Amino acid sequence: MDYQQEFKNALLSQPHCILGKNGISHEFITHVLQLLKRYKIIKIKALRSIATRANINELANKISNLTNSHLLDVRGKIIILSKYDFEKFN
Repeated sequence: MDYQQEFKNALLSQPHCILGKNGISHEFITHVLQLLKRYKIIKIKALRSIATRANINELANKISNLTNSHLLDVRGKIIILSKYDFEKFN
C-alpha cells in the first residue's frame, strides 16, 4: 500500500488514541511510540479539556518531538503523526 493511501486511511479511521486531561505523560508517549511502530501513521484526538485552538499546534509539535515522529496534519483537535518523513515519499 502506498504512503498516501495509508494517510487517507488514517484520516478516515477512528482515532488510535485520545489525549485527555492527564496531558502528555510518560505513559501516553510510550503508547504513541507503540502505535507508531505498529501502524506507521496514527491519528490522535485531543479532548476539549486539554486542547484549545491556541495550543493544539504546540501540543502536536511537543508530541512529535518527544516521539521522534513527523507531524503530518492538524485538523481541529485531530493530530496525524507519521513514523517516517512524508517528503521523502513524494
